[in-house]
Amino acid sequence: MADPIANVAESLWVTQPLRLQRRYSSLRGVVGDWHGLALVPGVAVAAVIAVVVGFGMVGAFGLGFEQVYSESLLLMATLIALGAFSGQLGVLGLVSFSLGDFFIGNRVWTSPFSSASLPEQLIRLRLPLIISYLLLAVAVIVIPRLGKNIALGIGQWRRIPSDLAWLVSTPVVVLVSWLGLRTWASLAPTLMRPYFVWRGGQPTVEAIQVFQVETSQLVAAGVAATVLRQIVNALFIYLPPLAARLSALEARAHHALAGESGPISPREPTTASRWWADVLSALVASLVLSGILETRLVWIGYFAAFLVVRLLRSGTIRFGLLNQWKMVAAKVPVVARLGSMWLAAAVYRTLLTNQAIGSYRAMSFVVMAGVVVAFLIFPGQPYAPKEPEQGHAGRELAPA
Repeated sequence: MADPIANVAESLWVTQPLRLQRRYSSLRGVVGDWHGLALVPGVAVAAVIAVVVGFGMVGAFGLGFEQVYSESLLLMATLIALGAFSGQLGVLGLVSFSLGDFFIGNRVWTSPFSSASLPEQLIRLRLPLIISYLLLAVAVIVIPRLGKNIALGIGQWRRIPSDLAWLVSTPVVVLVSWLGLRTWASLAPTLMRPYFVWRGGQPTVEAIQVFQVETSQLVAAGVAATVLRQIVNALFIYLPPLAARLSALEARAHHALAGESGPISPREPTTASRWWADVLSALVASLVLSGILETRLVWIGYFAAFLVVRLLRSGTIRFGLLNQWKMVAAKVPVVARLGSMWLAAAVYRTLLTNQAIGSYRAMSFVVMAGVVVAFLIFPGQPYAPKEPEQGHAGRELAPA
């Protein structure tokens, strides 16, 4: 007789995430991460329930903070650690907290003392909440997912034996976590501005103190959880009994989905879906950076720049010179490229600390320059050109 708890755990952590990944490839590294928890069904199910209920209550009742979540080191450090260890738990915790905070913790939608129109009041009072959640999502979801994707790329690199992939990828993943969280924490106090300024106030000391004074604790939470995740991964790579159990778990999920139409691997997105994804990505990035964008014209310029970078990086827009650069960048070791990113981030933090960047406009230009530099260093995967109808067939590019 099948164990119902085990069935629920496999559904929550393996079968349903695989189904979602097959339909939406962008969810890889988030849903179902880390699915090895399903091997301990009671813990896997209890973890989901505890995270959803617990963080929902924290958001609804403002537990640990008075006005905004950034006042609480414990709340942010816990969410960052969850996202670093398990993308699925990080997403569940962040979404539950955001829904509780948005609909219950913050129930003011309009101001009776304002003469502004209803749409303007909604934008000023409600949109900053969403921006603050997106800012937190960068630390909880985006940075860990970047590290996991880089580790996956290293594991698929043909020049590295599979047994050594973990040894090579682990320091890289830890470096991404450390570098990403430090850069995020240095920008966060400024990017929280819409939460206060759009409502007619100014950022409070309590709202930015954790970012400025307790940065090391936030970074340590993410890095420690990243190291723990890598250690657990090593157990399931190098210990045959654990590796066999995990393989059997994955095989059962693939078998359960075998009868459904379409392949188990993610479907190739259509051109229209790529465009929508790129537009949405540019919109979200522009919203996150609204704290340094003083005018609508600057905001529109940022959105356009993000959209162009996204279209080029995702391959929605393709041309030969760009693809040649992608092939050149792919030959440079990831560690070397990350080192370049670290130097750029260190220069930015130094300028910010020394107050060399004296205005939000200057900061916006510096950040945009950083976006362009990041694109040049990580321009995306090269693509194999289509084979001509006549003549010799082109060589298929191997994944980086």
